[in-house]
Amino acid sequence: KIRRVAVACLNERPSSLGMVNNKTFVIGYDSNDACSLQAWAVGPSNQLTRLSDIKTPDRRITQVATTDKLVTSVGEEGHLTVHTVQGGRMLYSARSGMCLNACTHYLGHSVLVGSSAGQLHCYDTREGSPTPASTMSSDLVSILGITVHSTQPTIVANSRADGSILIWDLRNGTFPLATFAGHASAIWEVKFESDKADNLYTASEDGQLLLWNGAALSGVGGLLGGGGGKVSPWLTPEISHKKMDVFNLLGSDNKLPVNSFDICKGRVVCGGERQTLFCVDSCEE
Repeated sequence: KIRRVAVACLNERPSSLGMVNNKTFVIGYDSNDACSLQAWAVGPSNQLTRLSDIKTPDRRITQVATTDKLVTSVGEEGHLTVHTVQGGRMLYSARSGMCLNACTHYLGHSVLVGSSAGQLHCYDTREGSPTPASTMSSDLVSILGITVHSTQPTIVANSRADGSILIWDLRNGTFPLATFAGHASAIWEVKFESDKADNLYTASEDGQLLLWNGAALSGVGGLLGGGGGKVSPWLTPEISHKKMDVFNLLGSDNKLPVNSFDICKGRVVCGGERQTLFCVDSCEE
């Protein structure tokens, strides 16, 4: 069941969205005419309200990642920054020599970052070092989105410019375990759902916001994951579109690119080329 909760018009095209909680989220922009980061809220009557601005050194944000207290951002100029949500105080900053397209928090104080050169970098923000602690490579296809599994953090998925999705098991080497076709066009963002580990969401240039239910993969000879030896469906090398239930949350009418989204407790906020925010509730019956 899909229910659209709220819609708001923006002055600029959002490049990334990150939910702090079910009522608050952060928007990143890739335009010099906008403040790089903005905090927004869903009000009591489901109206969307802008709360505050957060200044960053990179004026073209490609992706943001959030916790209940922190917002991390990366941008076209290679900046990686970590700010507090309240007050916007900068806690960590680093700069790469290439465009950074994707980021996510990993194991507490670390941040995983995806680059235009197809590399995954891991930064330890506790050390304060501006260089990555480790680097993993697939090929030269640009990484656009990255997400960490909610219950098995060694499982990482990233989306790419060619419409494919890579699944990594960070315990086993520095190369991806599986690759499958996700969309016909670039996938700008990918997210595991924190409350339902079988669900994966993707937002694409083709105008689709897809929910992938990987529960059916559990019977396809997966590899052992964490959590007491439980088999993870996302460690199945034979992943394909046909082996999962896939739902388009925006319906078939939307043809313009979906640049970014985030999900918290079944609520999805997304935005794209229409300079419009959509807030959608998805639930299973």
